[in-house]
Amino acid sequence: MYEIAQVVSIKDKNHISVTCSSSACKSCSAGALCSTKGKTFIAKDTTDNDIHVGDTVELFLPPAKTIFAGFVTLMVPLILFPIGYYTGRILFPSSQEVVHIGVGIIGIAVGFLIGRIFSKTKGGEYTPTITRIVT
Repeated sequence: MYEIAQVVSIKDKNHISVTCSSSACKSCSAGALCSTKGKTFIAKDTTDNDIHVGDTVELFLPPAKTIFAGFVTLMVPLILFPIGYYTGRILFPSSQEVVHIGVGIIGIAVGFLIGRIFSKTKGGEYTPTITRIVT
């Protein structure tokens, strides 16, 4: 999936801050469904182009990796709630319902912890890459 963004700052070729500014959003196909408007995120430059702050660039986000990262970030915590809830029912069968819900919430927390660890260890593989400068 390709997106359009504007370069905000450059640390090195693997750490370029980009944002979906209003000028970049005009030519972007995501339109109203975009969740990155006004947010800054990191991209890698895989081109030999000389990129400067203020340039409008095209980013490539591999669809399968993007979907998988979203799954780990959002779905794993949701899936771990019922697992935690039913684990609480098995471990504490005579307890009140609030205890089972509490164990389910701990499952959500574990899911977010898994997402955070995934982001720290594999995040570099899921960084968008700059494919070209848009003129």
